[in-house]
Amino acid sequence: MRTITLLGFFAAVLLLAIPARGEDKWKEIENKSFSFSVPPSFKKTGARGRDSFVEEYVAAGIKVIFDYGINSNDFRDWPKDTRFEDLKIDGKAARLGTAKRELHAGLPYSTQVRFKLEKGMALSMSAACKSEKEVDLARKIFETIAFKAK
Repeated sequence: MRTITLLGFFAAVLLLAIPARGEDKWKEIENKSFSFSVPPSFKKTGARGRDSFVEEYVAAGIKVIFDYGINSNDFRDWPKDTRFEDLKIDGKAARLGTAKRELHAGLPYSTQVRFKLEKGMALSMSAACKSEKEVDLARKIFETIAFKAK
């Protein structure tokens, strides 16, 4: 009986590890300040910022955009019922917000992570999502952010 229990346990661990290995196939997006990864289905759009570094990546049911600069979104315009969480990503303090807020037509959920950086700079990465499933995917993307050493 103990052998069957151990085999079941190891089978469950193996099954949980398979999706994590699949993430190795994600595309790494790099720039001079930071990097992050997205699943291979994501495509870069032509979005650009006026006064900061902005890029957008889209896939079915989700749009992810980042804004790196002095005017990146700081949650001031987010709804009062936004759920906030303070966390660390790549060793840096960040604030994560999630709300039922339609940033883009047909995408009623929003989530964003924001980092306060040096010299008044900040990085905000947000996602407009079709469902909570895409909100979870956005969080996985946010967790891949890695800052370059200066």
